[in-house]
Amino acid sequence: MRGLLKAATILLGLGGAALTVPLVLGFLGRLHPLFDSLSHFRLHLAVAIAAAGLLLLAAPGWRRNGAAMVALALAAALVTLWPALRNPGTAELPKPTYRLMQMNLRFDNPSPELVLDLIAREKPDIVRLEEVSEAWIAQLPATEAAYPHRVVCPPQSYIGGVAILSRLPFAGPSPRCTRGGSLAVATVDFDGRPAEVAAMHLVWPWPFGQDRQVARLAPLLAELGPRAVLAGDFNATPWSGTVRTLAAAGGLRLAPWVGPSYLDRRLPDWLRPLVGLPIDHVLAKGDIVAGRTVRLDASGSDHLPVLFEFAIAEPPPAVRTAAVGSRQ
Repeated sequence: MRGLLKAATILLGLGGAALTVPLVLGFLGRLHPLFDSLSHFRLHLAVAIAAAGLLLLAAPGWRRNGAAMVALALAAALVTLWPALRNPGTAELPKPTYRLMQMNLRFDNPSPELVLDLIAREKPDIVRLEEVSEAWIAQLPATEAAYPHRVVCPPQSYIGGVAILSRLPFAGPSPRCTRGGSLAVATVDFDGRPAEVAAMHLVWPWPFGQDRQVARLAPLLAELGPRAVLAGDFNATPWSGTVRTLAAAGGLRLAPWVGPSYLDRRLPDWLRPLVGLPIDHVLAKGDIVAGRTVRLDASGSDHLPVLFEFAIAEPPPAVRTAAVGSRQ
């Protein structure tokens, strides 16, 4: 029995030490996209290493190793989560406020009625959709009365394209779809204040071509106007090099994120929220003021919808005119 316990301790120590390798390499995503792919699982690795370290604290001769593992795991988790903890969003937003819903529909969602009911119930001003397949295009007319202003990018594969639905009218240049339907951009009139709204869907990380797609999309994000909101399924965590690269290219700020939005349907229900990934994001630039970001109820997709509340710091023209008049 003692020999078995010793062997288990050795295996636990070696396993925990082995997990520190991908954890550390995940911080070197700028050197190679493989390392950036590893970074997406940083918190999962940190939890596993911390668990191994805590068990080793009870094993004579391994306590120093266990303490080092726990310290490394806590440091990695704190560095990763600190930006979100530091930036919870603005509690008090200037008026008027707006709401944007971001959702990956899943191309073969078996319950489209759940999505349509959610949109009707939440009534966001802007709806941002990914995986708008041929089947979903047939469902979207049901939203036309509430969202008459829209751009739906033609699907380039069975997965589908992206779409922007808006209660508010479009303004300025015509909406456009680029890069095989992976990016849509429309200028929306927010009570006399135009802002570009962009929808984006990235492919999976390396080795599935995300790094090459990012290189193609970054110059397009650099062309966004001085006031813009970008939302989408990035298939990348907020601390990844992918998100940092695109944010820097567009001069964008990452809005507060609130935990996993991708929940793998192959896992048991109790486990899905624990091991999910935060890969659905909203970014903004200019005088867009970020408010709350919340996850909504599951609607048949393997992604949870994300609702983003925001305002524009510059008051509407009517308010500015009234303020000028009151000073005269």
